[in-house]
Amino acid sequence: MTLKSKAKKVYGPYKDKSKGGREKTVIYNPKTQKTSSTNTARYKKEKELGRSLPKNEDVDHIDNNKHHSGVKNLQVMSHSKNVAKGNQHRKKK
Repeated sequence: MTLKSKAKKVYGPYKDKSKGGREKTVIYNPKTQKTSSTNTARYKKEKELGRSLPKNEDVDHIDNNKHHSGVKNLQVMSHSKNVAKGNQHRKKK
């Protein structure tokens, strides 16, 4: 007899009011019976790539609009490059 592995359940996205309205996704793992939350843009990009992103990789919004999390508007970049891009964008304002 083989047991079917239970798939993780995904809930959301939800707006996180404490983070300026950025979207969060909640993932429930029935095997461990634990939930975790992640940034929705990161979740979408990981799903598209078929792999988890290490902590030194960030998901960047190409148009700098944090509320536009369409997969075509997301790119993976190193944390240092993402911070530099954000600093450059803030200088222009």
